Amino acid sequence: MKNIILLLVCTTFWIGAQAQDSKRSDKLFEEARKYYVDDNYPAAIETSNKLLKKDPEYANAHLLLAEIYKDIDSTRLEIKHLTKAVEFDDNPLIDFRLAESFYKLGMYSEALSFYEKYKENKNIPEKRQFLLACKIASCRFAINSIQNPVAFEPTNLGDQINTSNDEYWPTLSLDGKHLVFTRLLKGNGRPQEDFFMAEIDSFNWDNAVPMSEVNTRDNEGAQTLSADAKILFFTACNREDGLGSCDIYFSRLENGKWTEPQNAGAPLNTASWEGQPSLSSDNRYLYFSSNRSGGKGQKDIWRIAFNGFADNEKPEWGKPENMEALNTSGDEISPFIHANNHNFYFASDTHVGMGGLDLFTAHINDNGQVEDLKNMGYPINTYKDDMGLTISSIGDVAYFSSARESDNGLDIFSFNLDRGLQPRPVTYIKAKVTNRATSAPVMADIELLNLNSAVSDPRVERADEKGQIMLALPVGRNYAFNVSEDGFMFYSHSMRLADENSLTEPFILNIELEPIEVGAEMDLYNIYYETDSFAILPESEPELQKLVKFLINNGGLKVEIQGHTDSSGNAENNLELSKLRAKSVIDYLSENGISIDRLQSEGYGDTKPVATNETVEGRRLNRRTTIKIVAK
Repeated sequence: MKNIILLLVCTTFWIGAQAQDSKRSDKLFEEARKYYVDDNYPAAIETSNKLLKKDPEYANAHLLLAEIYKDIDSTRLEIKHLTKAVEFDDNPLIDFRLAESFYKLGMYSEALSFYEKYKENKNIPEKRQFLLACKIASCRFAINSIQNPVAFEPTNLGDQINTSNDEYWPTLSLDGKHLVFTRLLKGNGRPQEDFFMAEIDSFNWDNAVPMSEVNTRDNEGAQTLSADAKILFFTACNREDGLGSCDIYFSRLENGKWTEPQNAGAPLNTASWEGQPSLSSDNRYLYFSSNRSGGKGQKDIWRIAFNGFADNEKPEWGKPENMEALNTSGDEISPFIHANNHNFYFASDTHVGMGGLDLFTAHINDNGQVEDLKNMGYPINTYKDDMGLTISSIGDVAYFSSARESDNGLDIFSFNLDRGLQPRPVTYIKAKVTNRATSAPVMADIELLNLNSAVSDPRVERADEKGQIMLALPVGRNYAFNVSEDGFMFYSHSMRLADENSLTEPFILNIELEPIEVGAEMDLYNIYYETDSFAILPESEPELQKLVKFLINNGGLKVEIQGHTDSSGNAENNLELSKLRAKSVIDYLSENGISIDRLQSEGYGDTKPVATNETVEGRRLNRRTTIKIVAK
């Protein structure tokens, strides 16, 4: 049996002293109440209004109507009857319900007034005391936010994306050239959710086309793309191979086509509800929402280590981790991890906010700890539900769906983010790897190491069948980038972005791997020395260990270690310094098990430049360590 409002408990009614009360009124009220319990709202409304026409001061009839209008989301009519009820009864719970109703409509000053009036009651249950404190804080936050709005001027993405159907859940690729979204098709038969993809041509989106290989007769939605746009995780519900009501599925782009979607498996999926995945740009973690046991509230934000794909083509997962600092006793959903892997966005209905589901931002540090959680402010957030936000890798534009142009249903919009809400931007590497001798593509191993993080292991990916790969590069860090494949010299590149806080141009690299032959050379750019010294710096360790491994795997090779400088300073000093630095590398290799008989060194100073010495970048390229094969 239903409870009738917070104030009425099943069969216990207030028996007022009003002269108008009569057995007839009580009988009509009991009749209306039974209609309500049986979900016959029209009859309950009709009977209650009939009662009130006879007895306008019958408080319980107003309260019953208030509860009905709450159930059918007619908040203004709910307020009307609560306001009438409070005239005839001084029960403080009516004040609380009025506050809740005004808050739901975004009428924060009125809500605050009734919350504070209810607070004067001395018999508030402990659980409601906490809720009351949160709602008072939310009202004050909302009033202040409306007085201090953030920048927000949404723009419809246009007819190439939006139609008379509903479009939502936009996901942008790392390079900003592809947009994947969900479209709810409302043709004949039941509504159908499918994925569509659009590509940008200069400054305009091409017409979106369905992702036919992924779409099924079932519904697909709430998706995330890997940084290279070759892995798609998404939400699907009530499928035969599902573990719970909704599960997370995946598809991979191989040879230009998307594979048949498969369930992503346990322990990501459980017998509970899992959905709304967001994959970090380094492919290390998948964030998602779930109502599984062990959480803090109803739906919580979780993350799980993604360890790539096994030989059977199934994803391999770590242990699910509850993001406790993000979660409350309510719902936290719609997670989005920005391409910099630190700025995080999600929706919550319980953190202090404007009401309903609000959008929040937080920072996740290198240790996975949550910092600086805050509401994104008004008018991004309103008293209505706000969710499904994604942000470009550059960090200046956000995408979301809204029914603000009501004739079109849900459309996808973009807006420029307020500077205070912008994440640190991300650039990217887009590389193509080929065999220098034949120009054929090489499916090489790609290794990217963040040199500024003490807890970051190298990230290793593999180029696709065309030898291509795309990786995210958050600015503000230095990176070592290596490309290797059996039978080839490995490739080394240094990305020095530690002093960059704004967007830099992407790194577009055509990498020609040189087959291992006598005379072949490779330039190493991630071996670092103290200034004007031959002492090797600790950040050189990853590159030196890669060189050790290369020489161990190719045990018949003899090599010359060459030191090179730029033209800054005295040429004689540069020559001597380059010799000493080359000797330092030999000493390191010898200490790490490489026979000295296989090694020789030489310094060339600034006599063999590979670039101009007139620019900073040119001088950086000239300062290098070269490995030359002298015998096999």
